Amino acid sequence: MSEPALLPNRRTEAWKYSDLRAALGDEAPTLRDGRDIIERLAPDTLRGSVAAGEHRLVIERLDHVAGIGASASEWSVAEGGALTRVVLQSAEGVTLSMCRVRVESRGSFRQFVLAEGGKLARIETHVDVAGADARVELNGVYLCNADRHADLTSVIDHRERGGETRQLIKGAARKGGRGVFQGRILVERGAQKTDARQYHHGMLLEAGAEIFAKPELMIHADDVQCAHGNTAGGLDERALFYMRSRGIPEAEARALLIESFLVEAIPAALNEDVRAELAGRIRTWLIGGRS
Repeated sequence: MSEPALLPNRRTEAWKYSDLRAALGDEAPTLRDGRDIIERLAPDTLRGSVAAGEHRLVIERLDHVAGIGASASEWSVAEGGALTRVVLQSAEGVTLSMCRVRVESRGSFRQFVLAEGGKLARIETHVDVAGADARVELNGVYLCNADRHADLTSVIDHRERGGETRQLIKGAARKGGRGVFQGRILVERGAQKTDARQYHHGMLLEAGAEIFAKPELMIHADDVQCAHGNTAGGLDERALFYMRSRGIPEAEARALLIESFLVEAIPAALNEDVRAELAGRIRTWLIGGRS
């Protein structure tokens, strides 16, 4: 089988909203050994670890100029350790990111992704909750202008008791833009007392915008608290009318409402400088700073 034929397309269930084969066209990228197509496209896999009791912040900037950029990483978080990962994606071409994280007992993994899309941008995260009483927070925001495609895909596997997951993904798409969220939370038989909540909320800013979402819960334990939700719609016209009635120009009122909707996904626990940069990028996108 040729290498292009190995690339996923719409017939591949996990990629049905993000046709990688079509995005790469006639390109024939080199594939190496790996468990996933993104790992096989990445030149190597970054491996890191967080020691017991250690707290670490990692910021990844996916901002190559054009073409294809693929990256893969694996992290292990030891007992009582904490890893915070922030991903900022702004490249215009094909951007692919795969991250696998293993969290041990009483460890925590917090992630926030800000994706501005590209020809095709897919940020994929797999979390193995391997220890008891571990905590996961997996949030993100996608922003899609015309001809930009952003895909946030995640799998969280709870294998031990007492784990907690919180996931909130929000996004906005303009005409010709496509936002995608695919999230699966798996609670295995031994993961009793798991508390997992997953929510996606998308905002279609103009006719012709597209948002696709597939949140999933797969529960094999009987003593758990799990929930998920999904919404997609336009701006609340009543809130817009209220702000305009207070003398705020329409364009400014719209931007303020959309910004307040999106920034709710930014974790409060991030340091102030990181939160300010994230909010600033969202604001710049809203006022048309990015085409």
